[in-house]
Amino acid sequence: MLPSQVRSGLKANLEAIAGMRTYELIPTVPVAPAAIVGQLDFTFDLNNARGLDQANLDVVVLVQRFTERAGQNELDKYLAGSGDYSIKAAIESDLTLGGACSTLRVTSAEAGNYSSGDIEFLSYRYRITVYG
Repeated sequence: MLPSQVRSGLKANLEAIAGMRTYELIPTVPVAPAAIVGQLDFTFDLNNARGLDQANLDVVVLVQRFTERAGQNELDKYLAGSGDYSIKAAIESDLTLGGACSTLRVTSAEAGNYSSGDIEFLSYRYRITVYG
């Protein structure tokens, strides 16, 4: 399982969401709305002799803070478990990421803020577990 292929596969899955900018590398200054695929943390050899590895990573989804209500309403549509704007549904639309892994699972989404330079965004941090 190569990290670059996992990131590329996640980016491809997320591009199905209309209007969402996707980044497979962490940008210096993101343009919202955006989904940023983070770096992978690996656990090797879950099964005998290189039989299975596990990677955990975050995808951060962020929107502008025009007003708290408008920003939160936009962010909430991405939190839905299904539908055209669902981050979870988009990520899990191809569980093998085009053959980059065996399977994956979105395990959680955590609300927060994201700062880039002087810009503050509203965000959700989606935690993903990948096996391969």
